[in-house]
Amino acid sequence: MTTALITGAAGAIGQAIAAALEAAGRHVIRADSHEAPGVRHLDVTDDESCAELVASIDDLSLLVNAAGVMVRRTALDTDVATFQRVLDVNLTGAFRMARAAHPALAKNGGSIVSISSTHAFLAAKGSFAYGVSKAGVSHLTRLLALEWAADNIRVNAVAPTVVPSAMTAGVLADPAYVSRKLAAIPLGAPIAPEHVAAAVAYLASPAAASTTGQILVLDGGESLA
Repeated sequence: MTTALITGAAGAIGQAIAAALEAAGRHVIRADSHEAPGVRHLDVTDDESCAELVASIDDLSLLVNAAGVMVRRTALDTDVATFQRVLDVNLTGAFRMARAAHPALAKNGGSIVSISSTHAFLAAKGSFAYGVSKAGVSHLTRLLALEWAADNIRVNAVAPTVVPSAMTAGVLADPAYVSRKLAAIPLGAPIAPEHVAAAVAYLASPAAASTTGQILVLDGGESLA
């Protein structure tokens, strides 16, 4: 049985991904900075923490970068320390984990799936640092896919629009926001964590053996307008 490592596994999306991968027959290791039953501690902003966790795993064949933070501020309201913190978790953290996992993934013919966002390509007011970080995650995906194809490592990402979770609970509690958001989504519904999980499971599966460097957008048609 091959092993998948999920960062950000204590969150709604991470939990759904773990369930989907286990249903597909993977052995799953959950990791997060927050303590939770069955979850290993991981600080994606620390090189040693990333390296130690990866080194402890046998037969690693899939890395899912789902760790992320959101700060809802405009550019002028975002101080440099906050900007750097968001990038360090969302973007540099994904890079740290990818570098740490490279030897095992190359050995096992593995893959990486990262969680990006529609904020990577749709400019949204009030989430400046998050949008920049997710744009970085999407291009990190393309660059690693290009460079690591020769190592037999596939690298892809999933980019959902708003997903119900602790991170989005505040805005989804605002009826005006929900009304505006759903009006912008032709299918008229948020993306469920299980939808993200299904996309990750597909990209990690043999059915996607020829797919690399792709950003699978889950937005209910929002980006068509």
